[in-house]
Amino acid sequence: MQNGKFVLHHSKQRKGNAVYIYYMIAWYYRKNKKPFRKIIKNLGRLNEYETEFYKNSIACLNNDPHMRPCNISKLCVRESKEYLSCAVGVHFWDHWNLSDVFKNYSDQTEISTAEIAKILTVIRFVRPCSKRTTAELYKETCLPHLTNVDPSLYNRARIFRELRNIEKHREKLGRHIFSLAKKKGYTKGEVLFYDSSSGNITGMRCVMAKWGRCKDGYNTHVVLLVVITSEGYPIYWEVVEGNTPDVKTMEDFISKTEKIYGKLEGIICFDRGMVSDDNLKLLEKKNIRFVTALDSDQIRVFDKFTDFALLDKVRRYDVKKESDKIKTEKDLIRGGFTMARKNLFYKEVRLTDGQKKKIEKITKKLNLRKRRYFSAFNPDLSHLTYKHRQERVQAFREWVEKYNEELGNALGERKKETVEKCLKEELKRRKIADVSIGYDLTEYKAENKNEKGRIKKVRTYKIKLTEISESSYKDAGKHDGLWMLITNISEEDDEKFFDETMFDSYFEIYRLKNKVEETFRILSDFVEIEPFYVYKPEHIKAHFTICVLSYLLDITILTRIRNSDKTDNMDLHNVFHILSKCRQDIIQLDEKTVVSKLTQLNERQEKLLDALDCDYLVSSEYVIDKGIISDNKKCA
Repeated sequence: MQNGKFVLHHSKQRKGNAVYIYYMIAWYYRKNKKPFRKIIKNLGRLNEYETEFYKNSIACLNNDPHMRPCNISKLCVRESKEYLSCAVGVHFWDHWNLSDVFKNYSDQTEISTAEIAKILTVIRFVRPCSKRTTAELYKETCLPHLTNVDPSLYNRARIFRELRNIEKHREKLGRHIFSLAKKKGYTKGEVLFYDSSSGNITGMRCVMAKWGRCKDGYNTHVVLLVVITSEGYPIYWEVVEGNTPDVKTMEDFISKTEKIYGKLEGIICFDRGMVSDDNLKLLEKKNIRFVTALDSDQIRVFDKFTDFALLDKVRRYDVKKESDKIKTEKDLIRGGFTMARKNLFYKEVRLTDGQKKKIEKITKKLNLRKRRYFSAFNPDLSHLTYKHRQERVQAFREWVEKYNEELGNALGERKKETVEKCLKEELKRRKIADVSIGYDLTEYKAENKNEKGRIKKVRTYKIKLTEISESSYKDAGKHDGLWMLITNISEEDDEKFFDETMFDSYFEIYRLKNKVEETFRILSDFVEIEPFYVYKPEHIKAHFTICVLSYLLDITILTRIRNSDKTDNMDLHNVFHILSKCRQDIIQLDEKTVVSKLTQLNERQEKLLDALDCDYLVSSEYVIDKGIISDNKKCA
């Protein structure tokens, strides 16, 4: 045949009022610069599916580069690699310009510290794993396409060599995040939240790790410190030795952050666990403003100035009834309280100079002349605490019954002092030692068979609990729902302070303390910071830095979603479940040809990308440029 191409030709015929289309396969060619057509086969009338079938078949006959004939029995997906979650991670790394922190530092030209840090952060962002595993995981994702780093250059030796270099940039990273967040308007940075947690260490070779009590009980651990903005962005983080008490970290934290940022102009908000006289004096000495709360023992100093009769009255209301809620609100407001939110009321403790002197004689730690104290009452928390106390008492009664069975089956003599000690420790452990629970110990002889079947006669005891009076519960619940907020911001500065920070009260600031608690939850549950599989101090610190950077990407995504009306609110697990479904699928057509395609997006993925403002990640131009989709690759 002359040079030409196959086409699906059609003609129209009218029969009455109807028009019919008839199809045929034709060969179009030119001869002496004139077009000719040769009919190869008449196909007759075709439906929509048949028309598409013949068009595709003819495209294959014409060797169209985008069309390939294939045998369904030989068609298979050779590999499926994570794409969209990796692409979103890279997007938000670039969004924060984190590579700029490392741009003037590299001891090798083939792969930079910035690239290693970027890969480590995104891999932990996508699928947390040990440093030993990241090299293999890197090959199993689309990150080599997205970062343009050859997998052979990203290896275990290179990773561990770069960890030290990454840690050297920790302070620069914090400063960079803070300055960029302020520049882009993500934060004003007036209020900073400071807290600590612990991280478990595997093995005993780490000199920083200490055996002791931590959040998971007793374990070998290090202490993790984090400072975030009110929006959740991390600006300072550090790892210190295990067993370092919370109250001992403040002085070191202040000196180091002032070295990085200069004089702290913002307000520091921290948990009551870090409150000590030395810490508060240190902050006041450096003219640093703070918002925190007193522990339960210090609250009792203000008992004489607390209207317990009013609190007892509102505690008798049923918090589930709307009418009683209204009564609670009215009574507390008449009693001088202000409503901070629907379940929290507060009033400032105002004392005369004489009253301040009397209190200062009892304790010199409150510094009433420089600090302000606000009494806060939460009716819902009060009822909940009272209910839980009763439940713990009932659980204690059940424990006593089981303990009596154990005492009755004793094969050795039981001492009265030992039984009483065990009883008191259980009361303390269950946090009901403040309830006046009376008991009697009755001595008796028990006869039990040992393993050899011999009868053993032993002296043992039976515990009998007395009934707990309502007054005992009332005394124990005297401070239920009551707590005390403390700040050194003067009353004269209130108006200016609230105008600048856009907060309504100091309680709103302290309530945002749960942001730093959320930080540790994400680090623990999603970033999976522990256990630490490294043991050298510099590696442990670098691991924490990588985890914090991964958390930064996570909290940025959460913030975007919470502030967007383009998608439903969701947690990180839902976000990554949605993103993980969009992958690079490498499809084998036949023995010689493979193609790579992107999993078709669904509606939820489209909405999520729209909310995150990164829908370009699935555009044809981007995925083709990055080599995510391609046609007619030779089969390896």
